[in-house]
Amino acid sequence: MKKNLTAVILVATLVMPTSAFAAESASPKPKAQINQTYKAALDKWKSDNQAALSAYKAALADYMAKVKANAAARKSANDAFKSAVDAAKNAYKSAITAATTAEAKTAADNARKAAIAAATAARDAAIKAIAALPTKPVKPAEAPKPAKPTA
Repeated sequence: MKKNLTAVILVATLVMPTSAFAAESASPKPKAQINQTYKAALDKWKSDNQAALSAYKAALADYMAKVKANAAARKSANDAFKSAVDAAKNAYKSAITAATTAEAKTAADNARKAAIAAATAARDAAIKAIAALPTKPVKPAEAPKPAKPTA
């Protein structure tokens, strides 16, 4: 029985004109059209998510560059402060060594304190002049994936 059914189907497909198959494929079936619409929506979803991620990566790279520049400026200000304080200490040591009177030692101490105060003011001004960091960019949430058609 199965052999007869297979033979009938085989003969029917050979006898059918090929134009019948061409006519069916020329007009898309509703299911095929739904699938094409879904695939288009899926491609748009992928490209939108990729564009959002690319924009985030660019913003993050810009933010990280600003963070590095900020850190470098702070390090420069602190290094200048440290060298000014070291210079004031060295000048104080040499002045104390050479000083023989209490007034000379007091003058050396006052000069050291003034130099450190000036270095502190210069460092504070340099740190205030550094631009504030912008807020860190937030990674975009992935948009919901289009629903797969059930029909």
